[in-house]
Amino acid sequence: MSSHQTIVVELGSSRIKVGFAGESKPRRVLNNDDNKFNIGISGWTVNINDGMVSNACQWSSLFQYLSPLTDSKSNKITTVNEWEKTLYPLFSHIITSILYIQRPSRHRILLLINDIFPPMNFREAIHKVLLDYLNIGAVWLVKGGVYEGLYHLSEGLPPSLPLLGKPKAHLIVDIGAYEARVFISVAGSSILTDTLQTAAVGYTSFLHQVLANYQEIDQEVEVNESGQTKKQKNAVSTLEDANAIVRAWMALCSSSSETLDTTNISVHLPSLETQQQQTPTQIPIKPLLDAFYQIYLDFSSPSSLIYAMLSCAMICPIDYRKCALQNTLLLGGGAVALQHFGTAQGDSAKGLSMLLKMAARDACGVSRDESISESIEEEKKEDGYFSDISSIARQRFRSLKGVVNGSIIGDDGKRMDGINIQYPDPFAADLATWIGGSIMGTLSYSQHYKKKV
Repeated sequence: MSSHQTIVVELGSSRIKVGFAGESKPRRVLNNDDNKFNIGISGWTVNINDGMVSNACQWSSLFQYLSPLTDSKSNKITTVNEWEKTLYPLFSHIITSILYIQRPSRHRILLLINDIFPPMNFREAIHKVLLDYLNIGAVWLVKGGVYEGLYHLSEGLPPSLPLLGKPKAHLIVDIGAYEARVFISVAGSSILTDTLQTAAVGYTSFLHQVLANYQEIDQEVEVNESGQTKKQKNAVSTLEDANAIVRAWMALCSSSSETLDTTNISVHLPSLETQQQQTPTQIPIKPLLDAFYQIYLDFSSPSSLIYAMLSCAMICPIDYRKCALQNTLLLGGGAVALQHFGTAQGDSAKGLSMLLKMAARDACGVSRDESISESIEEEKKEDGYFSDISSIARQRFRSLKGVVNGSIIGDDGKRMDGINIQYPDPFAADLATWIGGSIMGTLSYSQHYKKKV
């Protein structure tokens, strides 16, 4: 290992990924599984062994500074000195116990990636800790964070539509623990910052909606002795319960080749296991499917993912719009967690990418078969499909109809879809940001950062 090899660290709201530039995956991923659904609110503990006085540090992620999901009264780090107390044991542990660098070279760079540009007190503290206390040669704070790294990753991906050659633009959808970032990446000029859309649709945000939906309903339970019924508070009481329902449903979606039963599902709820209840609980599935629709597929809601995606496409310059929609990439841990989510409509509708594609076509007024689109739309009106959707919402994205509908290519009259949503195979979607940073760390222009900043 070269003494000059660049260190790559990604600071996320739920994971810290550590490794060396030029490698295909991080050497270590730090997290806290015991507190994984509350990390954005109360911080989470990073267990360390730096041979000094500390054996753990509290990591309050940068996510807390901007997200509306966090409690404004939470104990946030606000001063340079507080950041130093958090960052020194963390980075000391990373350098000595994970990467086994005993004497950092003054020529070594540490490339730091995060999905927002960090606050001034954090930048001052990280420079002091790394440059003065730990003797790192230089710190490269990547402005734009994940966006810059993902640009380098997408440039190296094979074209999703080989007949059209290498794409000149991608629509990037990065779904994290709490939020999703949607933006256009253009060949030769990194990202189009004006297209950036942010929505609170991360995996943990989805779990919050699932829990809220279940807490709004009560179950009628029959009392055998008296033959009467009474209202009982729903058994779903924690985010761990909500996660157990989501995982059980996706396991059922993956194993079933037929249309799924959307009435109930048997789930072992963690909150009831503490009460020594061993039998699974019958849980209605409708609140879960409603939550998924509300968070990801409701094109009439400005807070949904599909709304952010189509809004991003609307803002995109028209020269890039078609190519970007045909080369949409799903990235991040949230995209991986929901990759196989189904809605009980058979195999063709299983998976986050397919459901988003169908939602985009609905939002733009495109049916699966354009020749029968009018009759299908009439049926939807009769069934009340548009009863809760205003006429403004139904028309908002209709200008994208021609692009989303696709075009005829070749002499055989085959239609090419106007929207193609995929994962960045062969790269892992939840490691894509770090891999992009790994690529950046090997580029020649990193030499410009070999100085204190």
